[in-house]
Amino acid sequence: MQPRYDERDFSYVTHHRIRSHECDRQGVMHNARYIEMLEVARIEFCRDVLKVPIDQWTFAQHHKFYFVRNELNYYFPARFDDQLTILTRVSGVGRTSLTLQQIVSCTNDDKRILEAEAVMVSVDEATDNPKEIDPELRERIIAAGAQQR
Repeated sequence: MQPRYDERDFSYVTHHRIRSHECDRQGVMHNARYIEMLEVARIEFCRDVLKVPIDQWTFAQHHKFYFVRNELNYYFPARFDDQLTILTRVSGVGRTSLTLQQIVSCTNDDKRILEAEAVMVSVDEATDNPKEIDPELRERIIAAGAQQR
């Protein structure tokens, strides 16, 4: 499988060093741990780029989003103590949803570990039904480079 994303299209960077408890018996990072690591990078992207105030109620009572799709394409395994670079961007925004893309590479040798794409839907805090993304947040998403769908 060939990589789909071009690193030059990404500007937001975070880092993660793989700890022993994140590895499985084969000595590689367990697949479930990638989702946790990607989520941390997405939250930091929301904080730093989209200027979403992060507190204990963010994504639960205000700016509530549900993941409806989370796709990961693996290229190489990451191992204990590898330093990873995570690139994150918002690639698209619709009336009620947004799409985030990520690239994870090993910092030491630039080997691409995986690519990820997540689709999130804005939902009403009381009913959990899809609702339009807050107009101010939508403008910040577009300003961050999202293509309108």
